Amino acid sequence: MYRICLFGLLALGLATARAHHGAALYFDLDNIATLKGEVLSVSWRNPHVMFEIRRTDDGGTNEVWEIEASSMNALLRVGVESSVVGVGDRVTFTGALSRHGLPSMAGHVMTLEDGTDVAVWPRPAMRLGQEVRPAPISTVAAEASRSTALGIFRVWSRPDLRGPFLVSDHLPFTPAALAVIEAWNPLEDDPSVRCIPRGMASLMNNPLPVEFFDQGDSILMQLEEWDSERTIHLSEVEDPATQPRTPLGYSIGRWDGATLVVTTSRISDVYFDDRGAPQSEDLVIVERFTLVDSNTINYEVTVDDPGPFTAAWKVAMPLNRDTTYQIYEYACHEGNYGLENSLRAGRAEDRAAAEAAATKQ
Repeated sequence: MYRICLFGLLALGLATARAHHGAALYFDLDNIATLKGEVLSVSWRNPHVMFEIRRTDDGGTNEVWEIEASSMNALLRVGVESSVVGVGDRVTFTGALSRHGLPSMAGHVMTLEDGTDVAVWPRPAMRLGQEVRPAPISTVAAEASRSTALGIFRVWSRPDLRGPFLVSDHLPFTPAALAVIEAWNPLEDDPSVRCIPRGMASLMNNPLPVEFFDQGDSILMQLEEWDSERTIHLSEVEDPATQPRTPLGYSIGRWDGATLVVTTSRISDVYFDDRGAPQSEDLVIVERFTLVDSNTINYEVTVDDPGPFTAAWKVAMPLNRDTTYQIYEYACHEGNYGLENSLRAGRAEDRAAAEAAATKQ
């Protein structure tokens, strides 16, 4: 069995102002503040690393704050490991405060006691002027006994921390689709805030790793995002029209020289991304993984859906060979703080609405 780990296929963040469960839902990304305190706990897990710190406010009252950072793998990608900080350490976080007056922050940079700055959310940290560089890409000699096509079954990652791959702002949406996006209410409409896994194509537009397993007549794609799995059928292929619609659709793969071509249709998921962009039952996605050399893949995606888009469109990015990552459990359900944040934010909005109504009376 051969496998590859394809890290951050489509984005280290879907957009510069959004995180895994939509940071802009919970945090005011224009309200940047600094908090100094003692570390009470560190939760090194997906989908986000979490810190608790105790700080003293201006009035002398002790407060416990939650600091949300990026995913484990995104931090490992820039050389940040769990040993960087421990309980009892004094640290300073710079980041975006809660939109709802809660003691929580989206931490961008953590400053240690010795003055060292650590980017705990790489892309926002870069916007604050923090220098962030990906860890060196590991290279392994090509196996002479393997064919060029099998050379794709390795470990791959994004070569840098550039912007998103699929972004609603730049796609050829119809006026009707733009109206749907405008009406989108993430707290009410986004399934992911209730820990309901995303489907295609949104599932692939995430910063977490993917492992590919060669199973002979099929390829299994195990995604860290939502602990999801995709099956790419290479032989014993059924007519897609006879297959039931599912959130991940029905994927057929074939080799075109050094390129793995994957065509996915029969997708039941109704959202193209986490901004509420719609997609229809006619959506067809074609992915091409082309081995350029022993250390580089060109990953290309073509999207064709006459429902929300005025034309088919294509995007591509390079992927570099890497052997430094592993799949971690995606802890959205058990002890999920994203769901807790959603509930807290919703309750805060309810209180604000009730107070506004009382004021009008």
